[in-house]
Amino acid sequence: MSTLTVYNHNGVRLNLQDRWKSGGEGALYFVQGNSAEVAKIYHRGKITRELADKLKVMVNNPPDDPTWEMLRHRSIAWPLSVLYYDYAKTAFAGYTMPLIDTNGADGFKESHLYYDPSDRIKTFGGGFTWKYLLVTAQNISSAISAIHARGHCVGDLRERNILVSPKALVTFVDCDSFQVFDSVSQITYYTRVGTGEYLPPELQTADFNNNIDRLHSDLFALGIIVFRFLMMGVHPYQAMGQLVDDAPSTELKIRKGYFPYSVRDSRIQPPVYAPPYDIIPYGIRNLFHACFADGHGTPSKRPTAKAWYDALKTESERVKDCRRNAHHHFAYHLQDCPWCGITKDDYFPDNAGIGRQVPLPPPRVPKDAKFYGVNFCPKCINLKLEPGWVFCPKCLTPVKDMV
Repeated sequence: MSTLTVYNHNGVRLNLQDRWKSGGEGALYFVQGNSAEVAKIYHRGKITRELADKLKVMVNNPPDDPTWEMLRHRSIAWPLSVLYYDYAKTAFAGYTMPLIDTNGADGFKESHLYYDPSDRIKTFGGGFTWKYLLVTAQNISSAISAIHARGHCVGDLRERNILVSPKALVTFVDCDSFQVFDSVSQITYYTRVGTGEYLPPELQTADFNNNIDRLHSDLFALGIIVFRFLMMGVHPYQAMGQLVDDAPSTELKIRKGYFPYSVRDSRIQPPVYAPPYDIIPYGIRNLFHACFADGHGTPSKRPTAKAWYDALKTESERVKDCRRNAHHHFAYHLQDCPWCGITKDDYFPDNAGIGRQVPLPPPRVPKDAKFYGVNFCPKCINLKLEPGWVFCPKCLTPVKDMV
């Protein structure tokens, strides 16, 4: 077993072992003697002065994470310490961060495995309900609000840098790609990447080698992620009709800017596989309209992460339960369960027990006179006991007390 020795920014020596994941930027290692953290060591060709400076700023400017104090859960896998190859801290190597458990039934998985109905049902049946999806979106908004409160941005906000647990807790990963603001020097370290289906129209053709602030990009992408969680994975700009016939890709549809749930035009409509938009509470529909209709051409009109959090929290605390299906939860404004009305596919099937066997305890052996080998009652000497008796019929003494 090979060991890599590094030093953190406080001069503490760390032994790294068992490289368990490697990518284009670097490799992840376990930290010997510390099961709560892992280390990312960059490939030497990926190390720049800007990257090293950015990691130092991140360690000194973490977002607030009250979930850590309450639940010992990290909402954001933020760098904890900067690592160097030498004690003198002249050769930057990487950083340590919290280890997020992605294994087993309770492990964290990429968020699309929850909002995509087929993936979700394959793992949970109908148990990860619409209420869970609502609370997950709420927790995502909460974490992003904390990041923005420090002046940082996620930058390349997308489904793969958000991990979700079966309890609806979330963790943001790949934090070293975030846009980071140093409140002391007033320097911003920008995000150099983007994912087309989450980029707002103004950045669809952007060159990220330029210094581009990503706050309004974050707010646009957050709206998309919330929409996908509440609308069974459907992208808000996925649509059909004459107005988008010339835009086959999601990126082109974003650039055209037709939000099909707000546009009153027969030449465009939501895709046939989208659930009915009526499932969305009015307050959240207003935020979707602000983000994707009003905010399409005016980025400043996009709702903040705090606005999303407040609206989602309000709705998550008053969802209704279906009386016919224990896995059906729906918005407060609705009188009847909308999921029961969807006959083609049940997004939250109540299939508990189907195909499962129910174990019972083993049969009880009667502990009678035969079992204990008792032939006569000691109190009623002349009374012979029958093999199946469990007590003396005359004095009522239990057979088990006669041995």
